[in-house]
Amino acid sequence: MRKFTAILLCVALMLLSGCTATTTENNDKVIAVSFYPIYIFTLNLVEGIDGIDVECMAEQSGGCLHDYTITAKDAKLINDCHVFIINGAGMESFVEDLYTTVDGLSLIDSSEGIELICSHQHQEEGHNHSHNHTENSHVWMSVENAMQQVENICKGLIAAFPEYKTEITNNKTAYLQRLERLRAEIQLTKKQTQGQSIVSFHDAYAYFSKDLGLNISATVENDDGGEPSAKKLAELSDEISENNIKALFIEPHYEGNAADILANETGAKIYVLNPVITGEKALSAYEDTMRENIKTILKAVK
Repeated sequence: MRKFTAILLCVALMLLSGCTATTTENNDKVIAVSFYPIYIFTLNLVEGIDGIDVECMAEQSGGCLHDYTITAKDAKLINDCHVFIINGAGMESFVEDLYTTVDGLSLIDSSEGIELICSHQHQEEGHNHSHNHTENSHVWMSVENAMQQVENICKGLIAAFPEYKTEITNNKTAYLQRLERLRAEIQLTKKQTQGQSIVSFHDAYAYFSKDLGLNISATVENDDGGEPSAKKLAELSDEISENNIKALFIEPHYEGNAADILANETGAKIYVLNPVITGEKALSAYEDTMRENIKTILKAVK
């Protein structure tokens, strides 16, 4: 479990004790969001509204929060903002000790009401052998879940800024219409992908795969573990060959060598799926990336 270092805790506590919630220099109301997908959802909801500034804690190029280390700058941002929007589902548990101590901070958990997938994680012998189940926090990778997150964020923003209710509601309606078109494309794609088996190198794809009716035969690497052992690789190779699995999916910045080993041994091809954790500051970024993922899936299972 991630913990603050003693030094960083001291810095954070100093910030919290010495500051009260403020606005930016031009008196904008500040919304802090935890990381990229929540940033894009929020930008769409406040588009065109003067007087609201959205800041991303992990920044749009920072990636997933599993390996993120909070900084003094982050602590100050959370302390100074009016609203802090999180993905929820356990994604931001490492910063909970900080945001729960800020007086008057409105917290929006965008995962409320979403049914979570339970991920099975284990460590092999020689690596503190243990088994546990944990809730998969990558809920935004399902378009349907993303739509619920937008609804939750909208509700929270209206509660925090009732003076902008009309603008936020209109933006929500327009954004959900776009996401509904994306969801319809997912449903059409599912007709071609239903029942296909794949191997994933990141547990970020569980919700996306479920929407497409894909069976994830194995998740080779997870956020709490490294590369699989030689024994595990041999087992995976046998499983891939026996089940005629044709596709191995990695994330854009995957740095391991297990995928290449399995591809060479089984003939399965490697494809890159984008978990939408980094990208441009563009309102259509989530939709654009998910459509690219759909194209990749169709190419892989054809």
